[in-house]
Amino acid sequence: MVKGFVRKSFVVAALMILDLLGIIFSFILAYYIRSWLLADMIHIFPPMEHGIDVYLKMWSILSFWLLIFAYEGLYPSIGKGFWEETKGILKGNTLTFLILILLTFITKTSIEFSRPVIMLSFLLSVILVPFMRFLTRSVLRRAGLWMKEVLIVGSTDAVSQVLCNLKKHPDWGLKPVGAVLQDGKQTVLSGIPVVGNLEHMEDVRINAQEVIVAMPHLSREKLLEVVESASRISPVVKMLPDLYGIASVGVKTYDLDGMLLLEMEDRLALKRNAVTKRVFDILCSFMGLVLLSPLFFLLAALIKLDSKGPVFFGHKRLGKGGRYFSCYKFRTMLPNAQEVLLNLLEHDPGARAQWESDFKLKDDPRITRIGSFLRKTSLDELPQLLNVLKGDMSLVGPRPIVADEVEKYGDKSRYLFKVPPGITGLWQVSGRNDVDYDERILLDEYYAKNWSLWLDIEVVMRTFGAIVKKEGAY
Repeated sequence: MVKGFVRKSFVVAALMILDLLGIIFSFILAYYIRSWLLADMIHIFPPMEHGIDVYLKMWSILSFWLLIFAYEGLYPSIGKGFWEETKGILKGNTLTFLILILLTFITKTSIEFSRPVIMLSFLLSVILVPFMRFLTRSVLRRAGLWMKEVLIVGSTDAVSQVLCNLKKHPDWGLKPVGAVLQDGKQTVLSGIPVVGNLEHMEDVRINAQEVIVAMPHLSREKLLEVVESASRISPVVKMLPDLYGIASVGVKTYDLDGMLLLEMEDRLALKRNAVTKRVFDILCSFMGLVLLSPLFFLLAALIKLDSKGPVFFGHKRLGKGGRYFSCYKFRTMLPNAQEVLLNLLEHDPGARAQWESDFKLKDDPRITRIGSFLRKTSLDELPQLLNVLKGDMSLVGPRPIVADEVEKYGDKSRYLFKVPPGITGLWQVSGRNDVDYDERILLDEYYAKNWSLWLDIEVVMRTFGAIVKKEGAY
C-alpha cells in the first residue's frame, strides 16, 4: 500500500508540474506572438504597454488550474483514455480562463492585460496542455508508473472480455493483478493468475487498488454478497451491469430512495442534439470547402490528365431513413470500371470471394494511378464535404453503404438509418478496411447509440492520425 501511495503521489506531482508548465508556456508564447508578430510585423495592434512580467506575476492564480483540474478527476487520471482526459482538460481550462477574465474585471486590473494575449494563451493552452499530458502519460507508462492494480471478479467469459478490453487499451493504465472466478477451476486466465473462487472470496488476499465485478445473470442477493466481499479487498469497487447493448455513454445515475436509477437517452432523437450536430457539420464543411478549394482544383487537373472521364463520381448510397443519395467522390477508377470488375469476378475466384465478403478489392485493377494515391490518402472523399453541406451526410457517422449490404446488417440496420452516414467514423479510425465486416456493424451501432458532440470531435481528430498511418487504406 505504501508503494502504491508513493507511486500515485509521484504521478500526481508530475501531472501538476507539466500542466502548470503548459499554461505558463501558453502565456509566454501568446505574449510574444502578440508583441512581435501582430504588432511589430503586421502593425494591426498598437505596441504593448506592459512587459511580460505583468503576466508572470500572476503565478498565484495558477492554483485555480490545479483545483479545477482536480475537481475534474485529473489527478491522477489513471483509468481514463486520452480523449476522455482531454475532454476534462478542455472543460477545466475553459472554466479557469473565464474565472481569470472575471477576476481582472472585479479587481479592475483588466486594463493591464492585453485581451489578445489572454485569448491567444487560451487557444495555445487547448493544444499545449493535452500535448504535454500525452507526453507525460507516455513517459510514466514506459517507466511502469502509469498503472493501477485491479482485481477482476466474475464468470470466466465476462472476466475474459474485461481482460481483452484492458489489453486493447494499455493507455488506461489498469493492470490486472488477479482474477476471482465463479467456478475457480482454472489457475491462470489470459495470463492473469486466478487467486480464488467466488465461494471463498473472503479468503482472497491481494493488493488491489480497485475491484471490477463482472457477473451477468447473477441474482441480486448473491451480487450484494460479492460486492460486500470485494469492498474488503479494495475501497473502490466497480460493477459491470448486465446491460450489454444499451447506450453506455452519458448514462446518468439517480438515487430513488435507495434504488439505483439509470437514465439513458436516444441522443440524436432529441431535437437539441440533432441541431447541434447539424450546426457543427455546416460550420466545419463550409470552412473545409473554402480552405481546401485550391487543392480541389489541383486534384481535378491531375485526374483529367491521368485518364479520360469526369472529375467527380456520384455513387448511389443509402442514407438516413434508408433514402438514396449520390455520394460524391473524386473519380479514382477507369471509365469502363464495371466491365473490368465483371470480367475479374468471372475469372478470379479469390477476387470474387473478397468482393462478396467486403464489397472491396485489395488489389483493384479498376483504379487509376492518381486514383491509387487519392484512395491511400483519403483525398478522394473530399467532395463529400458537399454532401455534408447539403445534409445528405455528416462529418462523422456510420459508413455509407449500398443496398446489397443492408442484408448483412440485419436487425441492426435500424441503428444505421437513424443517423446520416459520415465521411469518417469509428470504423475508419479503428483500422478502416482492415476491420472485419461484423466489427464495422458493431462500431456503427455503438456510434448511433452513444453519439455526443465530443465523440464527433474525437473521431475527426483521430481521423488525421489514421490518414497519416494509412492503416487499411485501399
